[in-house]
Amino acid sequence: MAYLKKITNSAGKGYYYSRITYVKWSKAKMVSLNTNSKVTARVRHSEVERNEKDIKIGMDISFSWENDECRTQVKQMTYAEGVKQWLVIKEINVSKGTHKRYAISLNAFMNIVGDVTPLSSVTNQNIEDFKKYYSKFHTPCGININLRGIKAFLRWTYEEGLIEKMPKIQTMKEPKEKPKYITEKNWRDLMDLDSLSNWWKDLFRMYVTTGMRRSEALLGYIDGSFLIVPAIEGNKARRETEIELNDFQLNVIKALHKERDKNLAKGNKMVTFEGKITKKFTDACKNIGIYVPRKTTLHCLRHTFAVKKYLETRDLYEVCKRLNHDKLSTTQIYSKFSWSRLEQDFPTLMEHGSKTTKIANRETDNRETPPLNNYIIPRQMN
Repeated sequence: MAYLKKITNSAGKGYYYSRITYVKWSKAKMVSLNTNSKVTARVRHSEVERNEKDIKIGMDISFSWENDECRTQVKQMTYAEGVKQWLVIKEINVSKGTHKRYAISLNAFMNIVGDVTPLSSVTNQNIEDFKKYYSKFHTPCGININLRGIKAFLRWTYEEGLIEKMPKIQTMKEPKEKPKYITEKNWRDLMDLDSLSNWWKDLFRMYVTTGMRRSEALLGYIDGSFLIVPAIEGNKARRETEIELNDFQLNVIKALHKERDKNLAKGNKMVTFEGKITKKFTDACKNIGIYVPRKTTLHCLRHTFAVKKYLETRDLYEVCKRLNHDKLSTTQIYSKFSWSRLEQDFPTLMEHGSKTTKIANRETDNRETPPLNNYIIPRQMN
C-alpha cells in the first residue's frame, strides 16, 4: 500500500514522495512527487495509487508530472464542497445546536468568499471583509461566535491538505458589558401592565424566582417538588440538573408543559414555542420603556435572580450553586456590580437593614410567588 511521505533535504526544504511497500521487495520504493505542496502531492499520490499494482510487477510507469507537456491539473475543492463534506463529518461529532451554528456561520462566510471559490484562495483579507460586512448587523460577540465556526472549518481544511496556509483569524474586541437585570421598580411596572395577562405574569414570576434558563423549564420533568432537567440536546449545562420548586412554581411549570405539549401536537417546533415566550417578554419591556436591543431577553430574569441572591447572601459561591454553574468564574460577572447600586435597585431587600435582609427577601418572594391556597391555575397562553 502506498503512503504519502514528506522528506526534508539538507537545505531544510521538504518534498513529498509516495512510499510503496511490497513483500517481495527488500525495501520500500519511493516515488518522487516532485512538489513541496501538500495539495498537489495528494493529487499526484492518488495517481501513484492507481498504478500501484503495475509498479509492483515491475512495469515502468511514466507519471503525468514527469511530462512537461502534460502537467498535473490539480482539481481544487470549492468552498461549498468543502463545507458540505465537513458538516457531514461534524454531524456525528457535535450536538445538533452546535452543528446548526456551524452551518449558519459557514453560510454567512460563503456570502463573502463565494460558493465556487477554491478553498486554497481563502485569505486573511476574506476574514477581515467578513468582519467588516457583518459588523453592520451583529455585535462583536455574535461575529466572534461565527468566527469560531469558520476557524474550526479552516483548521480542518489545513490538516487535510486542502489549503496551503491557515488564514489568520483575529477575533473582534468585545465590550465587557454587565448583564442586564430588571430593577424592583421596573418589575412592578411589568406586573402592572394591563396588556399582559395573568398567565404571562405568573410565568415571568416563575422564571425570576427560580433563576432557571428558558429551556430548562421546557425540557425538564416534574419529580415531586423538583424539576429534573436531563442531560439532553438543548440543555446548556449538558448534565442532569435539579431545581427545587415551591407550590406556585410547580403549578406554573405544569401549566407550561401542557401548553408546550399542545403546541408540539399541532406540529409546531420547540424553538417556535420558545421564541413566543421571549417575544412576549421583550414586548412587555418595550411597553414600559426598558427594552435594549440585543440585551433585553427573557434571560434578564435569570440575571435578576442572580443579583438579588448575591445581594441577599453576599456569597458568590451560593449564587453559583443556585444557577447550576460549573465554574465559579462564570458567576463572577455578577460581582462587578457595586453593593450600593444593587441596594438602590432593590430597596425592599434592604429596607430593614442588613440583619433582616433575608426576612425582607422572603417577603418579596411571597409577593412574587403567591401561596398555593391563593393561587389560581394559570390561564392558557394568549
